[in-house]
Parts: sequence; structure tokens; C-alpha cells
Amino acid sequence: MKTFKKSILVLMAVVAVSLTSCKKDDDGGDDPQGGTGTFTAKVDGGTFTGMEGTVVARVANSGVGQTLTVSGGTSQSENLQMIITSFDGEGTYNLNFTNLGTYSYLPDPGNPDPSTVVVYTTANGLSNHGTLSVSSYDGNTIKGTFNFTGYNINNLSESVSVTDGQFNIEVTN
Repeated sequence: MKTFKKSILVLMAVVAVSLTSCKKDDDGGDDPQGGTGTFTAKVDGGTFTGMEGTVVARVANSGVGQTLTVSGGTSQSENLQMIITSFDGEGTYNLNFTNLGTYSYLPDPGNPDPSTVVVYTTANGLSNHGTLSVSSYDGNTIKGTFNFTGYNINNLSESVSVTDGQFNIEVTN
């Protein structure tokens, strides 16, 4: 289980770095690190609104087809992210061990030490713990909804409920 937890953290770090390290260089102007659009949800009943520059939707080719990543962050050092490993356009995808839903936060935003990040994930066994539904995808913009229950990777008896998730995001490549 310890190896699994480390693997999830490394995967999340790699995805986060790859999503924020790319910069568009077509017109010489500044480009925000994330795409444009809206990304909202409720986390245990509290409001989560992705701030500009952190909202990202990316579709990339992978070994099994296409992978969709949708994420957003807040000024309180919170992050919501869903990764669909076999993305095939509009439809509903279960969030589980293969298609991940995660919620993470820094307990002390003044201390950005990655070892203190608290991570909740749907990768708790083989069960489905939520869904991501894509209602519209035209290659440029993606719209949909999501909800899931995430389990603390350090204490599986702790969970977080992510509900009323909605996104309408410009897709970046």
C-alpha cells in the first residue's frame, strides 16, 4: 500500500507539473498557465471555484487512446483533478482506480512542502466512487459535470464528498 500511495503522489505531481509547465508561444504575449473557463464544485458542502490560470482541460494521446485531464485549483491551495485514461468523447466515465478523481490541499499554505499535501482519491480498490460526464466536446471546448467520494490515501476511513461539479473549459494541447 505504501508503494501505491507513493505512485499516486508521483503521478499527481507529474501531471501537475506537465499541466503548468507548458507555455504557449504563438504571439509573443503572456498566456495563463491554464485554460479559460469555469470549474466549480462543492467539497463537503463548501464552495470550490477554480481560479483563472489553474483551470485546465487537456486531451492527449496515450498508449490506449486518448487521456482527458480536467483540473482546477483555488487560492487556498486546494486542487481538484480528474483523469480519464480511455477518453472517447461525450459520455459518462466512472471514477475509480483507473479513471482517477482526486481532491488535495495543503494544510498550511505558507509551508509548500509537498510531503504535507493531504490527498483524497477514488483509487480505493476496484469500486466506482463517482462519475465524470462530458455533455459537450468539440475539440476546442469541453463541458460536463462530476461528483465523487475520495478517500484519504493515508487513512482510508477518512473521506471527502465532491458534489455538484461543473466545468466549461477551453481545451489546451
